[in-house]
Amino acid sequence: MNEESKKRYQRIIQDLGQIPTMPTIAAKVMQIVNDPHSSAEDVAKFISRDVALTSKVLRLANSAFYGIPRTISSVNSAIVILGFNTIRSLVLSASVLKVFPAKPGLVSFDRKAFWKHSFMVGIASRMVAQIYRKKKLVDMETAFSAGLLHDIGKIILEQFSNEEYIPVLKAAKEQGLPLFLVEKSMLGMSHADVSGMLVDKWQMPNELKGPIVNHHSPVEDKASQDMACIVHFANHLVHMKGSGCMDKETYAPLIADVESVLNLGITQEQLLEELEKHILEAEPFFSLIEAN
Repeated sequence: MNEESKKRYQRIIQDLGQIPTMPTIAAKVMQIVNDPHSSAEDVAKFISRDVALTSKVLRLANSAFYGIPRTISSVNSAIVILGFNTIRSLVLSASVLKVFPAKPGLVSFDRKAFWKHSFMVGIASRMVAQIYRKKKLVDMETAFSAGLLHDIGKIILEQFSNEEYIPVLKAAKEQGLPLFLVEKSMLGMSHADVSGMLVDKWQMPNELKGPIVNHHSPVEDKASQDMACIVHFANHLVHMKGSGCMDKETYAPLIADVESVLNLGITQEQLLEELEKHILEAEPFFSLIEAN
C-alpha cells in the first residue's frame, strides 16, 4: 500500500466510526434470541412493543417462503413455529433498510437494485444451505442473514466515506474489474471487510461474521468455509440471474473449489430454476424494499 492509499485507509477508518447502531428494538431482540435461557414469550414481548415491526414479522412469517400450512396470528406463535434463528432473520430484514436510508445527493448506485440483490442472495443462500444440509448440518437462517448482509459494506462506504468511495466505483466500472479487487487496491480494504465491522458493532453472532467477511475468499478461513462457500455460490447464482448492485457491474467468477466443497449434486441450471420458485415465494421480502 502506497502512502496515498495509507492516508485514504486511515480516513475511511475514521469515517466508519459513524456507522449507526442497530435499532433499539432489533438489538434487544438479538440479545434475547442469543440468550440460551430466553423463551418465545421473552422475544414476543419486545417485538410486540413495535407495531410496525410486529406487522412486518407476521407478514413475512405467513409468506409462502416458509410454507407454514396455517395462518400465524401472533408473534409468539411465529417464534414457537419458526424458531429463534428465523425470527432473527425476519427482524434483520425488517430493520436493516431503515438504518441505511438513501441520502439526498448520493447517487452512487440504485438503492432498490442493491436491496433486491441483497435479499436475493439471502434467499439463494438459504436455498443452497437447505440442499447442503443433506450432506452436513448447517443453519439455513444463518445462511439467509449472512447472504442478506454480505454486501452491506457498500452502503456503509457510500454513506460514510462517499468522497473516497466514488472514485473506486468509477474505476471498477471503467476498468471492468470486480469491485472488491478495486476496493482492496485503492482503499486497502473491501466492502466485505466493512460488512464485518458492522457485524462487530451490532454484536451479531460470530457465525455470521466469517461468511460475510470471506464471501469473496470462501475457502481461506476453514472455520467458516462451509457457510462462506454457500454465500459465495448464492451470490454467483444471483449475478447469473442478472441481479447485481449496480448497472453493468463486473462480478468475480465462481471460485472453482467452491463447487467441490459444497458438492450439491445438482447443476447450476437446476439451481437457477429452483431459485426462481423461492424468489416468487418470498415476495413479501421484496415489498419491504418498495416501502422504503
